[in-house]
Amino acid sequence: MFTADTSLIIPTRNRSDKILHLLNQINKNKINFKEIIIVDSSDRHHKTQIKKSINKKIQLFNTYPSTTHQRNLGLQKANSKSKYILFLDDDLEINSTTFKKMDVGIKKYSQVNDICSFGFNLISGSQKNKIQNFKESKLIEYLGLYSGNPGKVLESGWHTRISDLKKNTYVEWVYSGAVIFKSHRIKNMKFPNLNRGYNYLEDLFFSYELTKKKNRHIIISGARVYNFHFVERNDFSFGLIEIINRHKFVEKYSKRKINFYFTAVVRMLYLIKNIFRFKFLWAFRFLGNCVGLANCLKKDLRKISK
Repeated sequence: MFTADTSLIIPTRNRSDKILHLLNQINKNKINFKEIIIVDSSDRHHKTQIKKSINKKIQLFNTYPSTTHQRNLGLQKANSKSKYILFLDDDLEINSTTFKKMDVGIKKYSQVNDICSFGFNLISGSQKNKIQNFKESKLIEYLGLYSGNPGKVLESGWHTRISDLKKNTYVEWVYSGAVIFKSHRIKNMKFPNLNRGYNYLEDLFFSYELTKKKNRHIIISGARVYNFHFVERNDFSFGLIEIINRHKFVEKYSKRKINFYFTAVVRMLYLIKNIFRFKFLWAFRFLGNCVGLANCLKKDLRKISK
């Protein structure tokens, strides 16, 4: 199986129960990795507990909180002879067929030379609601605000989600919490340090850079992983960086700024709608969006005036 030639990198923070559960699933299903690199930024490190997971191939590194830095540190420590690099989030659930299906997928596409990554199929456990159906409607797609195609990067700089796929699918970006990269394709690459601590969109920047270099990403639908622990962020800080980081992406890849601003405003109107539905915490995210949008406008107007 491909795992014997794979470095597995798992960033974790303050979730010893989840990381231990994931390691136990790996052991239970007898998945043999070349090495397992755990990069822990917990307030209290759990070296003793993790060593009790029995897996002798574990390397444990302690560092400060930043998923970007943790993944980059994992890349730095990974065996240079590994054929693949696998990133997994610590709260994912796998089953007995997850890696077997991925192995079949990797072998199936072994002769497709421009594939740089194989993504797992994230099963969200949720049904599409009215908002999601509206986002994927023909009108919204025509306006360039969204697309029904999974894993697409729009001219506005926004990207569509990747989950619950029914067939193997080529995508333009990949989620860094459950993906295998061919190591030689990401040699000397790093996840961008967009902010201190929480780095929103770092996986979009990282994987889309490969897309722009004519590499392809494919999601193997049968290789399912599960995450039912989605946490919705509605604080001011997230509202600020989700706009600022998106603007950075638009600038870096020369996307259309008019589409970016239009989409940002429409999404902010959606936040206002939810505030009036007594979801008051959304007000903080909305304020963050406002400040972020004002900063982006100020920056762009300064460039125009020069």
